[in-house]
Amino acid sequence: MSTRKKALWISIVVAAGVVAVILVFALRQGQEKSLKVGAILPMTGSAASYGKWMHKGISLAVEDINREGGINGRKLLVIFEDSASDNKVAVNAASKLIFVDRIRIIETTLTGVTKSVSPITERNKVILFTSATFPGLTDNCAYVFRNATNMANEVGRMAEACKNELNIRRIALLYINNPVGVWFKNYFAQTFKDAGREVTAVESFDQGATDFRTQLNKIKATNPGALYIQGYKEIGLAMKQARELGMQCQFLGATDFELPDVVEVAGEAANGAIYTKAAFDPRSSTETVKSFVSRYREKFGEEPEIYGATMYDATHIIALAVSRAGDDPDKLREFILSIRDYPGVSGTTTFLPNGDVSKPVMLKKIEGGTCVPYKQ
Repeated sequence: MSTRKKALWISIVVAAGVVAVILVFALRQGQEKSLKVGAILPMTGSAASYGKWMHKGISLAVEDINREGGINGRKLLVIFEDSASDNKVAVNAASKLIFVDRIRIIETTLTGVTKSVSPITERNKVILFTSATFPGLTDNCAYVFRNATNMANEVGRMAEACKNELNIRRIALLYINNPVGVWFKNYFAQTFKDAGREVTAVESFDQGATDFRTQLNKIKATNPGALYIQGYKEIGLAMKQARELGMQCQFLGATDFELPDVVEVAGEAANGAIYTKAAFDPRSSTETVKSFVSRYREKFGEEPEIYGATMYDATHIIALAVSRAGDDPDKLREFILSIRDYPGVSGTTTFLPNGDVSKPVMLKKIEGGTCVPYKQ
């Protein structure tokens, strides 16, 4: 290569290097001017459906916020991490967000993940927003908030419905053998018995189970008026096998009855099942919900559900808190706790002194593979 050509190539390489440095500097400057929030979601693993819906809800909220000028002139930037539905993976993700990305606010879900991550966020005064439903997750935590109705609200609503709307006096329980399932079994059984009604049988199953016939035959022998099932995607197969065994009792459940895997696997066996869910109604006539549903459909080509709606609201609440209280964790905490009757798409939200929320719970029913509001 001639000296002239070599000099030309050196000039090109140097120029490219300068441009790269400028771009990196500009990118860093842009990120420094943005508000960075972390999101640890189950994008893979057993709870991946939830994570994908929540990712969509957060992404839509980010678009809204940035289109309207950001947060006090700063663009909102969300750094997503996959918990893989695994507590240890989530802890590593939280450490990365806090110590590498310098994140001061994190959104997450799942009970185990929230319990595993919260000690790290508490020690470092990082605001943690969760949509996990296990009761007590915010107790004794200064910086943990929940923007979702907890399981006690749902179980209490179902116990009330059994008495006042469904007239169910004898019930059997089938629950997943994990901390959430054990809590559900104990809480509902006691609540139901306190109302002067009978729990005829209590059976459990392991996560990922595919054969429930042994438990169901024991339950069938007690002839309950209803079977209350608590679990995840296993619920659909449990309902299907119950009907195959000739059980005609009413199926009852909570939010997870609405999982696509549950409705699809159960098929006709799910028809008539009644369950509780946070009061998100995509058919609502309110302008806020109508706008959210319309834009969600347009962007993702599907109907929104409670999980995406909850995280959409959480992201907007975070933006509102930072716009009013700044980045100081104690001022943010104080402002969030002061929120009353926030008009979110997932229901009106009021924060309680322990960081939990008061949100309405509704009854829904599965009819012909479709989930609709329950009407007596």
